[in-house]
Formats: sequence, C-alpha cells, structure tokens
Amino acid sequence: MGTDLETYCQGFARASEPWPPLPLADAPELAWWHELIGPAPGGVLQGPALLAALQKALPQLRLPQVEGISSSELYKQSVLRGEHLCADALACAGPLPSWEQPQALTLWIAPHPTGAMPVLQTPSWPDFEQLVRALAHRAEPAVLADGVHAQAVSGLIHWGLINRFGRQSRARLIVLHQAPYGSVSAVHVPGGLSDAAWLTASTTLRLEHELTHLATKRVLNEMRLNLLDELVADAMGMVAALGRFDAALFGRCLGVDCTNGDRPIAKGRWLSYTSELSDQDAYRAVELVMTRTRELQNRLMQHPQLLEPEQAMVRLQWLCQQRLDQPLTAPAATQR
Repeated sequence: MGTDLETYCQGFARASEPWPPLPLADAPELAWWHELIGPAPGGVLQGPALLAALQKALPQLRLPQVEGISSSELYKQSVLRGEHLCADALACAGPLPSWEQPQALTLWIAPHPTGAMPVLQTPSWPDFEQLVRALAHRAEPAVLADGVHAQAVSGLIHWGLINRFGRQSRARLIVLHQAPYGSVSAVHVPGGLSDAAWLTASTTLRLEHELTHLATKRVLNEMRLNLLDELVADAMGMVAALGRFDAALFGRCLGVDCTNGDRPIAKGRWLSYTSELSDQDAYRAVELVMTRTRELQNRLMQHPQLLEPEQAMVRLQWLCQQRLDQPLTAPAATQR
C-alpha cells in the first residue's frame, strides 16, 4: 500500500517534545564488547583473532549462506540453541563462508550522547556482504541494494551476551564498508581532500549517519525510510566529517543531478527512501528535500556556532523539528 506525499512529509511525530537529559546511559551489554577489545592499541581490535572471537559468539557468521538456511535445523541448533557444530556438519548445508580480508576487519566502540555502539568495519565488499547477510538477514543470501555501505543491526542473537546477561539479551552493532561516501569521488568534495582523506572522512560521515538514525529511534522512537531522515543524518555526518554542510555534496550522495534541475538519477540512493510514493510524488519529494538542503546550508552559514562539536545535539534536535514541505525554522539560541 502506497503513501501520499502529505503523509510522507509529516516529520517526526514527537519532534516538539522535550528531550531527556543527555548523555543517556550505555547498555550494560556493552561491557562484553569492551572486554573483547581489551587493551588493543587505540581501542581498535583487528584481524583473524577478532573474526574467530565473533564467530564463537555469533554462530551466524559460520553458517553457509544458502536460501532457506534460517528455517533449517542447522540454524535452530547453532543460532537459536547455541549448540556447537563442527565444520563438517556445517559444510553439509553448503559452502562455508570464505573471508577475503580477515586481517583488515576492525572493531571499536563509537561513543554517542544517546548511547555508544560497537562498530565492525571492513574494506572488502565481499566481506561486508557476508557480514550483513549473516547478522541482518539470518544468513540468507539477500541481495544488498546498490550503494549500501552501512547496516545498523539490532535484536541480534549473541551467545556471548546470553551466557553473561541472560537469554533476554540481544546485541546491537553497526557494520560499515570502507568506501567513498555515496560513491562520490574526492574531486566533488569541498575542501580539496585527497582520495585517502576523503576515504577517512567517509567513515566518519557514514558512522555519524548511522548513529543519528539510532539516536532518533532512541529519543523520538522513529527511524524511517524518509528523505527528511536522510537529510538529518547526512547533515550530522557531514558536519562531523568535514566541519560543514554542503548542499551539492548531499545531492550527489543522494543520487540527484543538481546541475540539471535537481533531476533524480535513475539508480540513485533516493529510490530507497521514496519506494512507497508514486513516481510523481517521489520526484516532488526529491525537489522538496533539495530545497530544504539549500536552506540548511544557508542557515548553518548564518549560525556557524551550530557547527561546533559541542552543539551537535542542539543541531540534531533542531533538525528533527523540520518538515520537508515547510521552510526551515530559525534555530534557537545555542547553549554552551
């Protein structure tokens, strides 16, 4: 069933409600991840030992990724009941996962005022696909949408947590693929960044983007496939990564040709957030978000204090009060 444009543009239902005092408490289960990382240099654990530890706690990572695996007895034994299965038993269901760059897999804890999150990152696209299929799709061979380089996972069966905190415990984490954000080349990024610098900035942008979605879920109880949500998340990510917000870069990352009347590109990322709209309404939603995007760039230039790191949650709360179909409100006075 489709959605009409007026409903799509309603904004966050609880946007006008006061926020709880920040920072919010971290989940107790985060202790397991901290202990796994232990004294790793820079708080980052990396390599085959990390993969082995994850496979022990998350048997999903050991399963063959074949159609129907999530309803198999093998899945029930290993994932739902936590029974150890030897490689031979697993191989009977299909080819075992083969990791392209296990030495490059990294884990760290990303702090955030609405709750820290464990983060898994890999530079390998095949390894990223395997991680997302195993953790977000119950080891089913799901096809990832074009341009997907990040996945927030929640409600994950994690036997390391269950053994320590009880059967009700579930894991949350973010999985990242190390790649230029939005598949945009560094030559189109303001500031004259090198390819290497843009790749590093892309990780910051992508991570802050995912943390922002999780923040709106925890504080406002909403995390939607909506262009307003994407504008909010990309704005928070760009400011964290680049110290500024750029409307043209947002358009490129979304898959919009800003040089041709904000014409949506046929396979652009915008499609993922307008799938419930008619074609006419989807194009109109893209026009609206690009109008709001240019207003946002101007607002932040007029109020540069909102770009400061200590104003991040003030900025986020203000952004969440906006609507696609209305001009941006003026930001309230910031507080030190």
